[in-house]
Amino acid sequence: MHKKMLVFIWLFFLVFTTQVHAEKDLDQDAWRNLNHTADKVLQLVKEEKYSDAKQLMDFFSKQFLAIRYEDQDLSMTHLRLITTSYERAMGAVTSANASHEERILAVSEFRLVIDALVSDHHPLWKNTETQVMNYFAKMREAISSGENSSFQHHFNGFLQRYAVIRPAIMIDLLPHQFQRIDSHVKYVERYRATIITDKEKAKQLKLMEEDFARLYKGFEEDQADPSLWWVIISTGGMILLSLSYVGYKKYRGEKNKVKMKQ
Repeated sequence: MHKKMLVFIWLFFLVFTTQVHAEKDLDQDAWRNLNHTADKVLQLVKEEKYSDAKQLMDFFSKQFLAIRYEDQDLSMTHLRLITTSYERAMGAVTSANASHEERILAVSEFRLVIDALVSDHHPLWKNTETQVMNYFAKMREAISSGENSSFQHHFNGFLQRYAVIRPAIMIDLLPHQFQRIDSHVKYVERYRATIITDKEKAKQLKLMEEDFARLYKGFEEDQADPSLWWVIISTGGMILLSLSYVGYKKYRGEKNKVKMKQ
């Protein structure tokens, strides 16, 4: 009886896990298709084929709505970021007044958001490291030489680039990590008029540069404490051993009862 039950449980587990993996693979394929569509939209915009890009944006919408995103572990924040970036990109593509650069920036933001949801190891937004860190170098140089107009010009360029990657990094970072990065930007933006003459406020720019360098390298040290993992593994191991021992004692007890009845 026990052997038949174990065989049944094993077969059920095998069928269930196979189905879960099949659904997961299907969902991954669907997201890869969305990522490919978003990339194609950006390429069309760069080629100034706005009408074709608009049609592909419509196709993306149908693709996205066909996904059971309630099962994709997407938070309301993720859904809001996808929707907002999609609307901005669509608005830029269909606008009669938007410049070519404005269209590219809006669609790039949308492209990076979708990629951030799909890519696990090296999301596309990290490719902006050279551009972003160059702005910091130019802003430091402007502060050293006391050239306020130069600082404001380069800071505006930084803000434009940050606006493009901001939704994507919000997806990839932990909430407290994103809050740290975003707070730096808001502080410098608030005091940008006096940052050239105020050394204390200028220090904040240095801290922001250091954190952006860490952003591109990765916040691995904040992800998990190794000692915490050891506690989790140790505790889990003890629980597993305890459950195994209890199960074994129960099995031996039932076996002895059968022998006594016989």
